[in-house]
Amino acid sequence: MKVLTLALLAAMTASSGGAQVPLTLDTSFRCTRFLNNGLIALLPLEDGSVLASGWYVRIDGSNIPYSFFRILPNGDLDESWTSNWGYGDILTSGDYYYLTINGFPARYFRTTGTLDQGFLPITENYPHPGLVTYNGGDVYVQPDGMVLCTGDHRVAEQWGINAPGWYSLLRVDTNGILDSTYQWRKTDGVIWTLVPTTQGRLLVSGVYNTYEGQPEGRILRIWPDGSLDTTFHTNIIKGYATCLVEQPNGRILAGGQFVFPNEPDTLHLIRLMPDGALDTTFNNHTQYSHVPPLSFGDFAFSVNALLPLGDGRIMVGGDFTHIAGQLRRGIALLDSTGHLLTTAFTGQGCGLWHDFNSTYLYSGLTDIKQAPDGSIFVCGFFKGFDDGTVSDTSMTFIAKLHGLSVGIHEAERPVRQVQLWPNPGTDVLHIETGTTGHMDVQVRDAMGRAVLAASGTGVLKLSSAALSPGVYLIEVDSGGERRTVKWMKQ
Repeated sequence: MKVLTLALLAAMTASSGGAQVPLTLDTSFRCTRFLNNGLIALLPLEDGSVLASGWYVRIDGSNIPYSFFRILPNGDLDESWTSNWGYGDILTSGDYYYLTINGFPARYFRTTGTLDQGFLPITENYPHPGLVTYNGGDVYVQPDGMVLCTGDHRVAEQWGINAPGWYSLLRVDTNGILDSTYQWRKTDGVIWTLVPTTQGRLLVSGVYNTYEGQPEGRILRIWPDGSLDTTFHTNIIKGYATCLVEQPNGRILAGGQFVFPNEPDTLHLIRLMPDGALDTTFNNHTQYSHVPPLSFGDFAFSVNALLPLGDGRIMVGGDFTHIAGQLRRGIALLDSTGHLLTTAFTGQGCGLWHDFNSTYLYSGLTDIKQAPDGSIFVCGFFKGFDDGTVSDTSMTFIAKLHGLSVGIHEAERPVRQVQLWPNPGTDVLHIETGTTGHMDVQVRDAMGRAVLAASGTGVLKLSSAALSPGVYLIEVDSGGERRTVKWMKQ
């Protein structure tokens, strides 16, 4: 192992004309003021800063636990942004950021980071209709501003078309009020994970055996109205997915814990075919482990984060310590078929950490996100980070890595903004991204069905004369980045 001190690294960087190694620590970003608990999710921003959420995290110099942070490009905390509400994934829609409070959304103004006090579903829906939340899952903001909410929630009285009972999928409107016109969905357990995918569909996963009364596997695909996509089925009988990523070819990477019938092992990273069958071309049986073993065995740790890279490789993060018997504390690099690579993250990985009043040491990642400039942020529960080339013992809960494009000219830049005109429109739709690269476009109706498609460069012109009046979603994929924009046909 080759571990460089910061001083030696700085000297080498200066002597080599500023050369930097992809997927190694960027020590110009140093966040050291977090004191306990850890971070859950990230959202890198265009200006080089990054938003982060955690579970009541304490910071140096304050006795108040916070859960939503803005971190400046150098790693310093923007203390004007801290707020003590919300956690989980940070979603962007219109003028707002959305986080989660017990499975329901909290909404923040993007300009200031302050909580929108007029949008508090738990408060506004209590005591009528007798809403009680027991287990909170994920939220997802639909294109029309309505928000899907998963978990395990009880409604005590009739509310619109929905009878009293327990629900795993609900929807609130743009004012935070339960949507009485949406058919809420039931499982015999809880839905934890909700991830949008193509055609307007969503992948969901949790601990249940039935969905709407029908036996189903632990990963489902549903339509925007909550109905099952019957073209997709898995036979996972135990465990659930903590992270899901649909690849461009329609195959799905899933991290978590998974038990299949007649399968002796608990799998932690799998790939599914577009119909939900296990992809046998992927190394689904790679051994993930935690040393020393924990009391719940293979169900005590997980793969929590996935980032497919543009060259086919896959970054994985979680609270494991070893992969295929090799030390990879919390982070690793795999090839496109799931085999461990030795070209990155061969050091000590995420440094060990313990909370106040505890001697139990732990570490790991909860999220990996790529920034608009190509750099990569990781977050979780750790003190110090060693990638095998660069080591810094002061990094706390969040670190920044050099991206793959360090020192390399990018032939295609990602989509920054999609321009549609006219909008509303009639017979012809123009689409432009402002980049010179290739783009693929699909037009989907309100049910998520593809009704038009085109590919090309520059400005695409689509004939929309055959489409019925209504709202459509325009999916644009260019340079490995996907954007979805709403368009209205008059």
